[in-house]
Formats: sequence, structure tokens, C-alpha cells
Amino acid sequence: MVDDTPANLALLAHVLEERGDRVLVAQDGDEALRRVQFVLPDLILLDVMMPGIDGFTTCRRLKENEDLRDVPVIFMTALSECADKLAGFTAGGVDYVTKPFQLDEVLARINTHLALRTAQRKLAEQNDMLQREVALRQEIETYLQHAYDLLEERVALRTGELARANAQLIAEIEERRRIEMTLRRNEVRMRRLVEANIIGVYFWEADGRIAEANDAFLRLLGYTQEEVQAGKVQWDHLSAPGYQAETERGLAELRATGRFSPYEKEYLRKDGTRVPVLIGGAVISRRRETGVAFVLDLSERKRAEERIRYMADHDALTGLPNRALLRDRLQQALAHGGRTETQVAVMFIDLDYFKHINDSLGHEVGDCLLRDVAERLLHCVREGDSVARLGGDEFVLALPLIGDSSDAAMIAQKVLDALDAPFHCGDHELHVSGSIGISLFPNDGTDVETLMRTADTAMYYAKEKGRANYQFFTQSLNKAAQRRHQLTNALRHALAREEFTLFYQPQVDLETGTIFSAEALLRWKRNGDTPVACNEFITIAEETGLILPIGEWVLRQACEQLKRWHESGYTDLVMAVNLSPRQFFQPNFQDMIIGVLNDTGIPADRLDLEITESILMQRTEDNVATLKRLSGMGIKLSIDDFGTGYSSLAYLQRFPVDALKIDRSFVSGIGQDSNDTALVTAIISMANSLRLKVLAEGVETLEQVDFLQSHGCPSAQGYYYSKPVSAEAFTELLHQQSRRVIVA
Repeated sequence: MVDDTPANLALLAHVLEERGDRVLVAQDGDEALRRVQFVLPDLILLDVMMPGIDGFTTCRRLKENEDLRDVPVIFMTALSECADKLAGFTAGGVDYVTKPFQLDEVLARINTHLALRTAQRKLAEQNDMLQREVALRQEIETYLQHAYDLLEERVALRTGELARANAQLIAEIEERRRIEMTLRRNEVRMRRLVEANIIGVYFWEADGRIAEANDAFLRLLGYTQEEVQAGKVQWDHLSAPGYQAETERGLAELRATGRFSPYEKEYLRKDGTRVPVLIGGAVISRRRETGVAFVLDLSERKRAEERIRYMADHDALTGLPNRALLRDRLQQALAHGGRTETQVAVMFIDLDYFKHINDSLGHEVGDCLLRDVAERLLHCVREGDSVARLGGDEFVLALPLIGDSSDAAMIAQKVLDALDAPFHCGDHELHVSGSIGISLFPNDGTDVETLMRTADTAMYYAKEKGRANYQFFTQSLNKAAQRRHQLTNALRHALAREEFTLFYQPQVDLETGTIFSAEALLRWKRNGDTPVACNEFITIAEETGLILPIGEWVLRQACEQLKRWHESGYTDLVMAVNLSPRQFFQPNFQDMIIGVLNDTGIPADRLDLEITESILMQRTEDNVATLKRLSGMGIKLSIDDFGTGYSSLAYLQRFPVDALKIDRSFVSGIGQDSNDTALVTAIISMANSLRLKVLAEGVETLEQVDFLQSHGCPSAQGYYYSKPVSAEAFTELLHQQSRRVIVA
């Protein structure tokens, strides 16, 4: 394997070594050219973009070496353009794999080329052996003819010396007998070699009749030994129609050199079906016009090549067209739409919460779900439409010849309705929805890339609108997408540039009016002076994975600030920190929590981790174990935004949670919306019955405070007490509390 970053192929190298292959690695083309001087490889995996000489140049230099000319080279590179692939094959490569690669596909390609190399070697060895046997037979025949001629000459010349002539004749007869015995032994050995060979072998006569054939040949073409011996099989009738030129070239080479190089063609079986073969052969006797041919069955290789071609254009999991085939079909649809002045719709579909299902129930269930989704999507489209899978849970519909946007909207709604029905994968009943973005040709773009990008932008807007809906692209979305892209790039550098800060909002005991906890809330001032809304950048951080380093920074900063407050005498103060699903499910989550507590010296029972109901509903058994370990350390656990998810009483009883936080959307409706009021009452009653603490979020009025106190809610937070403030301002709140300024 030749790659300037061998780690890129570490998994493939590990799999190859596990199955017994010896893998040698070179960092660049020059090193590869040096290493092959000492070790002759069976196959070479070659990157293209490397320091020094590139992969194409390296391949050409390898092929200049006669010893390496037949070693197959497979390019493995991120370059996916047709011109790059053509350059690879022109340089001498036998195959071309685009990164990121599918492991099963790469192994299939490696196995195919290794098998072909082995077959070609065996074919060459068999050909050489047959040539040696033919040459030996010709030499013996010549020698025998010479012996006969010599015998007649000697008898004629030595009639007067009968006794001596008779003695010499006896010696020559013995010599002939020895030659004949040697010939018979060689014939037996060659016959056994032919009969035991897995490659088909047959011998032809001058009249075109096949005089003899081995079992491999008979099995391949469906004939019997009796039919061959009866002269019913003619070698010149075996070739399938369409290969006359190849046959004539082979015969011309045979007449000129006494042999013909192996070439591919198709033979006809006895039943008339075609079989792809590799055929080669040689003359045994020019005088008698007899010869031998070998036939290698290429059916398995052709099937493997066809499978590789199919996998190059189709998704291995669902069988749907992949990105490359989708691009080709879209380009054809756009060209036709341009000629006929008709619209083409591109529909980008992303499954909502698929990652949570995949993480909680495993990849087998996730793969089953993706296959079922693909099947339903195929039933939603018309003849001539295309359904493709780009990867993960992303699907694209290409819809040519639509009348107007209402046609696309009708198909989008049909997709949403199809996804609404439950899926059954094994013992699991799954519910998913889809966020759909739609772009139209020519209004939203005139090329494939633009239409895909605008449909993707509309899809993100559909997610922001609450998921399970479809949205058409608009220019305002384009501006939003540009801002999202800018924020994503800026967010990647925000930690290093120290653009984050923490604000703290007090959580208050309603009976005493004292602050017992502070909730840490993240704030981001882009470039140091432009505030960015929390809900805007947290979503991006979650999707990009940046939430992991940012979340750890928040936890560490909050604990360090809590330590300073403890050192100032507020030792009972608790710090509440929100956790995202991605943080909670990271493999080293618990170790990270322990590390921060150890580094800051904060007691575990002074940390309150707030998680959402959606976390509880995923990977239930694993969650129970994780939460029990955290609770066993003394850490407090609260369910944030309670009431907005789908957790049940049975679920709450299973988890070691300490408190429920009533979502602000319900608290704001107290006294104004009967449903919100009833729901808040029910949550407080349920929490008390389960002996859980309960805290109301978003409290802003005295009326809400009175209602919560009268219904047994012990604690609250919100603007009625204080908006989120800086650490310095929060410290002042604590000082005021010490002076008994804060009252209930």
C-alpha cells in the first residue's frame, strides 16, 4: 500500500493482515519504487496525491520494470472525476476506488484481481509445461525417425557383416524400446496432468475434430467423453458468433509461431448458452496439423466485474443509485428540461432522529430501517423519477417533467405520509419522519451542484420549522445558508479565540427566597463584540460535533467558578450544567466528568447535570447504567424542559433522576391557558408522588409564583428573580442574599 498517510488505510490493512495477507507500506512513490526492487508484490494499492511523484507517475515507472509489468495496481484516491480515472487506467492501473471507500467493495476488488493474477500465473505455467511436453515429443519423434533412417542405412551397408549387424540391430532395438518407454511415461505423465487440471484442455486434429479432452473441458461445455471419442465435437464450431476477428488473429499467430497468446472470447455450450473463456494453445505436430488448447472459465471473474460496475453506481445497502449515478441522471433530466422548457424538481430528504435510532438500537436495526425507507420512497415516485441514497440517512429524489411546484409538493406530501406509518425491524417498532427540501430547475439553479445545494438548504429550513415537513428553496434561505456556513467556520475557532463566556441564572427556593443553585448558560460573542443567539449556534455545534469540546469547556469553566464561590463561603451552592445528547453518548463521557471534578475539587453532590427527555428515550438500558453510575457518585440529575418529550411514568421510575424542570412554555400559560395550567399542576403532583424535586423554568410574574407555591412547587428560576448574568453580577446577587435583600 502506497499512501502518504497510511492511517487512511489502517482498517483495510488490519483486515488484510487478519486474513493472512502480508501488507507492506510505502510513504510515497519514490519509496515504493525502491521497495519493489527487493520484494515482488502480488498486488499494489496506490494513492494518487502524494508528495514527490504522484500515483500516476509511480504506476508508469512500475510498469517499465519487466518483473512488475503484470503486477495489478489498484488506485485508491479521493479524486473521483472521470478524467482522473482515465489517467489511472492509462498509467496501467487495473482498477480505481474512490475514497471514502466501502470495505466490502475494496475486498471484493482485491480478491478478484488476486484470483485473476493467480489464474494467469497458473495458465502461463500450464502453457509452458505443455510447450515443454510438445517440444519433447517432437524431439523424440525426430530422434525416432532418425533412428529408423539410420537403421535402414546400416542394414543396407552391413549385409556382409551379419553377425555384427545383428548385434548392433539388437542394441538399436533396445534403444528404440527405451525411447518408446520414455515416450509412454511422458505420455502418461502428460495425460495425468491434463486430466487433473482444473483448466479445460483439448487436443485437435487436422480435420477440426477434437480427439481428446479433459473432464474440466467437458464440464464447462456440457459434452461427454463418448461424444468426443465419436468425433462429434469440432473445435472450430465452439466459438460463439461475433468473435471471427479474434479467431483469425489467433490462427495467424499459430501458423507463424506455432502457438497463440491467450485471448478472451465466448464459447458455445452444448445447450447453446454462452460462456466467457480465456483460450490459448500451441501446435503439437506441424506435419500432422495437430495441436493442444487450454480453456479457462471466466464466468466468476465476469460476474465479479459486473458486481464491481454495479457497486460503482449503486448504494450497497439499499440498491438505490448513488451520488455518481444520480448526478448522471440529473444532468440528463436538466438537459431534457432545457430543451422542452419543463421544470425539474430535486428533493433532498433527511430522516429525523435517525442517528438516535442507529446509536440506541445498533447498526443492524438502522440498516434495516434504511432499506425499508428506500422501498417506501420507490413507491412514492412516478415512472422516470429517480430515488438515490447519498449516504447515512440522506436520500434524494430527482423528478423530471413536473408541471409546477404543486406537483413536487404533492410528491413530498406523499413521502411524508409514507414515512408516517410505523416501521418494523425485527422486534422493534420504529417511528421516523423526514425533513424535505425542494429546489426547482431552472428557477433555483441550472446545474446539478446548485440544485443539490439549494435543496439541502431548504431541507435544513424544514428541520428548523419543526421537522416532518417540506420546504421550497427561496432566496432568503440562501442568505440564511450563507450565514450558517459563516457561523460554522467561525464556531470552529471560537474556543481558541476565547469568544465564549458563561452567564449564570439563579435557581431559587420559593419558600425561603434564597438562591440554592446557578444554571450555567453559554454565550458567544463572535469576533469579540457580535452576540450570536444560543439556539442558533448550539444546533450547529451539535451537528458538527463541536459540542464535545465546547461542552467540556462549559463544564470545566462552570466548576472552576463554583469553586471560587465555595471559597468565598457559599459552600452549599450547586452548579447546574446542561448536557447535549452527543455529549451524553460519547464513549469517555463519565471519565470526562470525573476528570473535571478531580481537577477543580468540586464535590460531586454540588454538580447538577441537566438532560432532556429525548436522551432518556434512547439506548434505554445503557442510559440506566450510565445514570446509575453518575448518581452513585453523588451527582444530581435533572430532566430539563420536562413535558415537551415522550417520557412516561414507567420510564421515570426506572431512571435515578433527582428533579424535573417544567418547561417555560407551560409555565408562561399559567392562568391564561387551561391546558398549560392543568399540565403544570399534573407535573408537580406527579413529581411529588415520585418524591422528585420540581423546578419551574421561565417564571416572570408574581401570579406565576403564587400559583406554583400554592400547588406545592418548591423552586423556580426566571426573569422574575433575575435574568442570566455574568459571574461578577451573580456574585453580587449572592452578597445581596447574605444581606437578606432577596425575598420570595
